[in-house]
Amino acid sequence: MIKNAVIVGLGLIGGSMAKALKKYTDIDIIGVDINRDSLQKSLEEGVISYGMTDLDFQVDADVVFICTPVGKVAEKAKNILPYLKKGCIVTDVGSTKKIIMEEVQKFLPDEIFFIGGHPMAGTEKAGYDNADADLFVNSNYLLTPFDNVKEDVLDLFINEVIIKIGAKPVIMDYNKHDAIVGIISHVPHILSATLTNFAHDKCSEAFKYAAGGFKDTTRIALSQTEIWKDIICTNKEVILELLKNYREVLSDFICYLENDDIDTIQKFLEDARKYRNTIT
Repeated sequence: MIKNAVIVGLGLIGGSMAKALKKYTDIDIIGVDINRDSLQKSLEEGVISYGMTDLDFQVDADVVFICTPVGKVAEKAKNILPYLKKGCIVTDVGSTKKIIMEEVQKFLPDEIFFIGGHPMAGTEKAGYDNADADLFVNSNYLLTPFDNVKEDVLDLFINEVIIKIGAKPVIMDYNKHDAIVGIISHVPHILSATLTNFAHDKCSEAFKYAAGGFKDTTRIALSQTEIWKDIICTNKEVILELLKNYREVLSDFICYLENDDIDTIQKFLEDARKYRNTIT
């Protein structure tokens, strides 16, 4: 049974996890964050029972969520290991997995179970003030457990955390995870940022007239820079290959337009509409 949890980082995802666990489970939560305002608010709201700016003493935690930017996950995991009991589950919420998993594997003892985690939920907003207990409801929650994670340990985590907060667990290899999120998350973010910068550089006055389409397409460009810098740099190889593929598709479309190939343009748009309709 999972009775006690530690959440390191009470930003949007960590704060939402804390609120979700408080709302949907009986798990007692310790919050760790360098932002004292976030700690104070979560204490006042009764979301956490104890708050600290760093985990530097022994805790009776059954599960630890590391909700930091992906570039800091492995380091944080290494730093807190001396304070965890045998059998503790350690998990993260990062958008990339390969670098985290391979780094953690170098120092993880057999008696600690690391389950890579990535809730496919979030917004362009950040911080504890935007945290939502229902953020994970009906969202896919991707899991990349190490081989040493026993089946009963994984089942415990899934049944007492993932399912109770309303998410849908999906187990996969970490390389497959990074390939998938590269397509549906990382490249779209780069394209959103690229379009925003392109429009500003070409005609910043146009921003005054921007409506639904432009706002929808560029919304995620509002996301936190440091978080996305880490995500992009830790999935570099996947993203580079995808961007090269995307460049080829864009070059093809330029040719269609230059050659007035209206039939192909129509099929291109119809295919996109058809594929988009398959997303639920």
